[in-house]
Amino acid sequence: MGGAGSGKTTICQTLAKTYGLPVYDMDAHIYGDYHGRFSPTRHPVNSQWAAAPNGLAWLLQMTWEEFDAFNQAAVPEHLDLLAEDLAQMGPNASILIDGGIANPGLIAQVLPTNQIVCLARPGRSSAEIWSESEERLGMKEMVDQLPNPEQAWQRFLEFDALINQTILQECLANNITICSRTETESVADLAQRVAHALGM
Repeated sequence: MGGAGSGKTTICQTLAKTYGLPVYDMDAHIYGDYHGRFSPTRHPVNSQWAAAPNGLAWLLQMTWEEFDAFNQAAVPEHLDLLAEDLAQMGPNASILIDGGIANPGLIAQVLPTNQIVCLARPGRSSAEIWSESEERLGMKEMVDQLPNPEQAWQRFLEFDALINQTILQECLANNITICSRTETESVADLAQRVAHALGM
């Protein structure tokens, strides 16, 4: 896990290739097929989000306190669907789970912390991270379609920075290994550090 641009997907793909493991992309599921699986009774918070005419606008109208509370309530609902998918893989299957979780403290309640690694990219602002690639620039284009786009974009960057702080604080509080990425470190070297932290 880790904030946007910390290298989660790149490192998961590298480890998957090295160790022959499948990757479960949490973001792809949360913003994709989970929407068709949210149940108002089992997943009430995510059902409200999925039912919003524009889910991004719905989230960005919140205060940080409301958004943080939403995440705290949404994560267990995501884990419920993740557990369903993992159960289909069999008890001895190994898998790499790529990101999608803003509250490591909740994950630490259901997984041993030696199975969790947080990637961090110190010294990079949210504005820099969200403008460094065409893929991430797509988020700005989505926000630009909303009412009051500049205000919405500033709210998005504020939330992103606070999510990064929350992730790091909860990792420290729960003794989750943090691998800080430097700009000069190779993907192979960072992947090796992550593999070592996971006991691979």
